[in-house]
Amino acid sequence: MRIPKCQKNLRTRPIQSLTIALSLLLAQPALAQDVAEQEMVAGTSKRPAKKTTDDEGTEWQIKPRWRLQYDIADIDGPAGLPGAGSFDAIRRARLGVDIKAPEGFFARVDAEFQDSPIIFLDAYAGWEKGHFSVTVGQQKAIDPLDLHSSNLNTSFMERPAFYNAFNYGRGTGLLAAYERDDFGILGGVFTDPLIMLNDVDKNSISADFRSYWSPQIGEVRLHLAGSVHLRDLKDFASIPTRYRQRPFVRITDTRYIGTPGLFVEQETRYGLEAATTWRRLHAVAEVHWLKASRTQLSDPRFFGAYAEAGVFLTDDRRPLKTGAFGTVKPKKPLGSGGIGAVQVNVRYDFLDLNSAGITGGRQNGYLASLVWTPVEFLKFLINYARLEYSDATIAVAGSRNYAVDVVGMRTQISF
Repeated sequence: MRIPKCQKNLRTRPIQSLTIALSLLLAQPALAQDVAEQEMVAGTSKRPAKKTTDDEGTEWQIKPRWRLQYDIADIDGPAGLPGAGSFDAIRRARLGVDIKAPEGFFARVDAEFQDSPIIFLDAYAGWEKGHFSVTVGQQKAIDPLDLHSSNLNTSFMERPAFYNAFNYGRGTGLLAAYERDDFGILGGVFTDPLIMLNDVDKNSISADFRSYWSPQIGEVRLHLAGSVHLRDLKDFASIPTRYRQRPFVRITDTRYIGTPGLFVEQETRYGLEAATTWRRLHAVAEVHWLKASRTQLSDPRFFGAYAEAGVFLTDDRRPLKTGAFGTVKPKKPLGSGGIGAVQVNVRYDFLDLNSAGITGGRQNGYLASLVWTPVEFLKFLINYARLEYSDATIAVAGSRNYAVDVVGMRTQISF
């Protein structure tokens, strides 16, 4: 089940949206250079954590964290396409804090201020010792690769289609992990997000597992992983569940592909991951299945997959370690003798929501992106997506087979 979100979408004309985007692209580099110069004087490119000591002299660390993502998008398709037009909105506006305490204890609280009311995304505490860690609270419920990576570090504005369609997201529970060198195994038990918790017997419960192996072989980093997610919906089984997806931009509520409401009692999700990085290049692919179990009815199996490749035009690379993609740190930031990091990416994205007599539609997506990271805390993305639908949920001129073109731009600032 998804958490309801309230987003204020501002519809504008396409030319106006492009003008706003170009203004941001022209104005922000100067801001980035000024900030970068100030950071160079201070001798750091990241805001340092505030350190204090307890009575025994053991250090605590308190580090504020925030991010702002502003998106502009234009959706076009056949004449009469519902939801077509230009949009702009704040995609994310988050403020939080990381705390490190003595004896290996840590905590994080993150709130999303773009929503109304304010929603807590991460609210957890944990402990780590050597290669072991335990985390309790609301957190990511052991996600696959692209979702396990921070949204600050993605190569496209939005993640692959099956993530939202299969309702991956945060949960409240306990996560245990063993991570050593290039190997990791994670397992956890989760229930609903904090905002949805009520009677324990009524809340859904899931068991999630993921294991990865990411060896470094010369200049090549490999990544192989698999995950399994088992969920009992309990009382949510009496509420229709829909598996559906937006057209590659989150600032619109229109979904051209999606199942009707299904009374699902249990969900089984499982998938495989493979990725590699070599110098300026990276490649990644994932495949995932979802089985929706129903009483006295057939159990549909939905499928999603994507394959992606990218290359830096500058002498930079996309870090891949501990089962996730990390932050790109330009070797020559803007204002320090370079222009930052520039990356080009392509992706094929497939989603099939037709199964066992259920017609949710199919999507073949062809995507390209240009990513510019002038300095570590500032990022610009320009995306294009050609989405070809068959058996679409929304008919256009009597046809459910058509294509939609989406252009999106994002400005991202984070500390």
